[in-house]
Amino acid sequence: MSDKTVEWFCVEQSSGKRMPEWMRSVAVGDDGTIFAPAAMSGNEKRAMLCASWDGVPAVLNAKHVYLPVKWLAKEYPELAGLVRRIERRLGAELSHPASPGM
Repeated sequence: MSDKTVEWFCVEQSSGKRMPEWMRSVAVGDDGTIFAPAAMSGNEKRAMLCASWDGVPAVLNAKHVYLPVKWLAKEYPELAGLVRRIERRLGAELSHPASPGM
């Protein structure tokens, strides 16, 4: 998937926590698919290879792979709660696009 077909969102840095921007970013595809960092799985390369094997679309940005959150939650059930939070927060952002940040 090309960067031209996704819109990027980034969560603001919370005080006391230092996390790189790529790890706080998500992308939304034209079809509504939400992509989050594959590194959430604990092993970015393994997740990328598994997703590729499954025929799952991926987005590459800043040398990092982003995979559909639905796939991440299915393959890594421990991420299901985090995926729901991402979806809720992103849904609120998309319904109020004038608000700064995510």
